[in-house]
Amino acid sequence: MAAEASQMTHAERHRLLVDALAANVKPVRPLWPVCVRLGLWLVLEALVLLWVATHTGNDFLRKFAYLDYALEVVFFAAAATLAAMLALRAAIPGRDAKRPEVALSIVLVLIGSALVLVGEPMRTGYPLAEFLHVGIGCALETCLLAALPWTALWWAVQRGAPMRGAAAGFLTGAAALLCSFAMMRIKCPIDEPLHLVTWHLLPVFVLTALSALAGAAWLRFRPRGQRM
Repeated sequence: MAAEASQMTHAERHRLLVDALAANVKPVRPLWPVCVRLGLWLVLEALVLLWVATHTGNDFLRKFAYLDYALEVVFFAAAATLAAMLALRAAIPGRDAKRPEVALSIVLVLIGSALVLVGEPMRTGYPLAEFLHVGIGCALETCLLAALPWTALWWAVQRGAPMRGAAAGFLTGAAALLCSFAMMRIKCPIDEPLHLVTWHLLPVFVLTALSALAGAAWLRFRPRGQRM
């Protein structure tokens, strides 16, 4: 057998190798274009937003007359949309996020966060029990509103071949959670900065970091033979 292999030409060995690899290849459906998958994800977010808008006692339509409130919601929603687009592109080898795009998303979040801090005077005299009771409920709602969009985007990214799992996981988490923050500004009637930073914004940052860790562990593409 070894003697026969040694007598084979390079072209013959190459052909045998290609035939062996081709025999193990299974056809897969090509990924839809990023714009199509992003559009479907935005439709899902729109449905969640519709539920939020019809299940809140917050007079958010009146608040949209104030420029700082409107810009705050718009900037976080725009940053979420940009992060979702970058996450879907991260699933395509060679389509990594570009620095200007990442910088733009960071700037949008920073401006939105600044608007949160200056929107209302900060109140520090909360009774602790009230602060915890109301705040924990808002933190849980932030997580719940992000759960379905995060799952859908994670699945869409995982179907591709993300080379940088941590970055893909971070972008996936940022997209779902920043959009969840924008929706909570519509659902929650409280505009006080301490409440918003502690129970709305902080969970977004923490869970986005956890999403990045999850992406590093489970989202990075591995050849079929290396998957556990």
